[in-house]
Amino acid sequence: MKIVIIGNREFDSFEYHLSDSFGVLGHEVSLIDVTDVMPVSAKLNYWASRFIASYDRAVSVRFANKIVLLRPDLVLVVYRNLHPVLVDQVKAQLPGVPVVQINPDALSNLEKQQIMAADFDYYFSKEPFIVDFLRDKVGANAHYLPEGFNQRIHQKPTVEKIVAEWLTNIDVLIFGNLYAYRARMIEQLIRAGINIAIYGTEGPYFRPVIQSAFRKQYLAGPEKNRLLYGAKIVFNNFHYAEITSVNQKYFEINGVGAFQLSDYKSTIDEYTDVPSDRVTYRTMDEAIDKIRYYLAHSRERHELAARQYTHFQQHHTVDLRVEQLLNTVCGSSLTAYPMTKNAVW
Repeated sequence: MKIVIIGNREFDSFEYHLSDSFGVLGHEVSLIDVTDVMPVSAKLNYWASRFIASYDRAVSVRFANKIVLLRPDLVLVVYRNLHPVLVDQVKAQLPGVPVVQINPDALSNLEKQQIMAADFDYYFSKEPFIVDFLRDKVGANAHYLPEGFNQRIHQKPTVEKIVAEWLTNIDVLIFGNLYAYRARMIEQLIRAGINIAIYGTEGPYFRPVIQSAFRKQYLAGPEKNRLLYGAKIVFNNFHYAEITSVNQKYFEINGVGAFQLSDYKSTIDEYTDVPSDRVTYRTMDEAIDKIRYYLAHSRERHELAARQYTHFQQHHTVDLRVEQLLNTVCGSSLTAYPMTKNAVW
């Protein structure tokens, strides 16, 4: 199949991994970023589209024209802030070609609800709440599809975990954008005397309490794998707008064989191979207690991490997610992987 993906081309982005997976599975893929249709940065494009109606429409018209020229068999739109005219024009000029929206973000990031205004043939979301609302209230053809990890990029280092931990020398690692909610949670860990290392990008209202633990490094590629795997505990605090869903990092951390402690969300009961209460927390007091416990019980955290690694390799790769998407949109003949009792779809 010829597939066009509209989204962010940056390495390690959700769209990057989708494109890689489609390609590995034998499809011809074109990934079109906003910089391919407008001579401006992604940031400038975002703000111009948000406040200048004529510009907003022009961007989507250019996307549509580029898609039509490629004559794809399937169009997959990951961006959530595009004018609905994109879908209208593609469907008018490429009748019969499915135009699909896949939303990998939390409920709060639905921008101006463009994906609800646009007449997509299929909607996919990792958040069951959004799927239910789109299907039952909006009348959309919506489907649940969690995120996953790319086993070709997110790879477990070959060294033994106990050795990796000794070499890395990090008790608790946290990575991602340092938004205010994440920073406030980190502060509680610091005040509890927990030794942490923070990787990522500085957010607005950066709080000085966490400055000493901030490494000022964005993690990606082999270095990301090495540090996640080598940390004794990777602490994952989901966005507050994740109602029942998790982030992409949740799958990546388990997929490289790291030990993860995350917020509890109900979907984790479907994803995990170990009892969810052993690897999640519901309050920061519980998180602090569990961090202290697992720092003192290395064998137990190594065993849990190993179980999760094996399970996630079998059930939570992006390749599997892509096959399920194609099965839903194009028919069961394209499915290469059998269902199992652990499958989340």
